[in-house]
Amino acid sequence: MLLTFDDGRYAGVMDLGINPLVRKQIYGKPVIREEKDFSFIEPLKCCMKYRNLTNAGLLRLPSFVEWA
Repeated sequence: MLLTFDDGRYAGVMDLGINPLVRKQIYGKPVIREEKDFSFIEPLKCCMKYRNLTNAGLLRLPSFVEWA
């Protein structure tokens, strides 16, 4: 999943901590737009945990915690 901060800036990609129940909730959403490598759905707010920020300001090792 592509991640963004609340202000809309790109925050990284999450591939850790997504259990099957959460995947069902995400993949059941209607697709707004499709590109070559990505399908965009309506933004979902969630709480993430991450190790720290990279030098580029991205989340290092983000993983899903709960829906906000």
